[in-house]
Amino acid sequence: MMTKRNKWTGLVTMLLLGAFLLGLGTAPQPAAALDLGIGIGTLVKLFGIAWVVDHYAGSINKAINKALAQKNAEIEGYTKVVPIVRIAGNKGKAVGAAQVMGPRAQVEKVKAVGEAELGLLGVVRARALLPISSKNSLNVVPGVGVSANIKFPI
Repeated sequence: MMTKRNKWTGLVTMLLLGAFLLGLGTAPQPAAALDLGIGIGTLVKLFGIAWVVDHYAGSINKAINKALAQKNAEIEGYTKVVPIVRIAGNKGKAVGAAQVMGPRAQVEKVKAVGEAELGLLGVVRARALLPISSKNSLNVVPGVGVSANIKFPI
C-alpha cells in the first residue's frame, strides 16, 4: 500500500536534508554557564584586597603618612584609609586602598572611595575620586579629600 504524498513533502525533505548537511559542516558551540563578567579568581582578588584594607587600614595609614613626611608633604588634619573601587573607565576595574583627609568628624563618616572616569572623544579624560559614606550608595562626604590611593587591577 502506498502513502499519499502531500505537495510540500519534497520541499520539507530538501530543507531538512540541507539543515542536516549544514549542521555537519559547522562546529558545535561550546557549553557556557551564566557569565557575570567576573570569574572566581577576580572575586577572590576583590574580597582579598578589601579584607586586607579593612583589617590593616591603620597600618597602611601610618605607612602613607610616614612616606609623605619623608617627602616634606605632611598632611594637616585627620587621615584614614578606606577601600577604593574603580568600576569603569579606560583602565578597567580596580580595587585598593585610599587615604582620605580632612576634619575628623567628616573623615570618620567616610566608608569608601568611589572612582569615576569619563573619557571625551578619546582625547580628554576626567577622573573623580569621591569619598562616600556608604559602600552601597554614592552619598558624597563634603569637606574630605583623597590624599593617596593604591589600586590593583582586577
